[in-house]
Amino acid sequence: MTVYFGDDSFLKLRRERGHLFAQILTVYAGGSVEGEKINFILDTGAFMTVISRDTAEQFGYDTLPKILSRIKGYSGEAVADFTRIPSLRILDTLLTDVPVLIPHSMELRQNIVGLNVLEYFNYYVDNENDRLYLSLNPDPRPYDKLFACGGVFAIHPDE
Repeated sequence: MTVYFGDDSFLKLRRERGHLFAQILTVYAGGSVEGEKINFILDTGAFMTVISRDTAEQFGYDTLPKILSRIKGYSGEAVADFTRIPSLRILDTLLTDVPVLIPHSMELRQNIVGLNVLEYFNYYVDNENDRLYLSLNPDPRPYDKLFACGGVFAIHPDE
């Protein structure tokens, strides 16, 4: 993996209650051109990116077309909306039509950036300096086919 450790190739991470947080810009319908920052927990073990219900309502993501899904995770099963948000900007890379899950439970109040977003980058977590170094992955392998109808990790309730 080739990652350039320059001043412009990292996101500053914040530590809080045992988690690493990164601020990522989002651009949404009706929003500012520059976008607005959203705090995400960095979770290299999470397959999907998760947007909390509070964040979804704040940014209008709850009004996007969605598929009601049952998801299975480490802590059990939950009901969530599978949708695609317009975009996330990470450093100078704009990812569009990003698949995310929006849990129905209000218990999950954190946003989580998962592997479906991180796969577009080669990355290295520098724990000493609280930095996430990134370089564009020239050969990302998007999980689009898995996510087309809720996929493997987000199962439609009728299945």
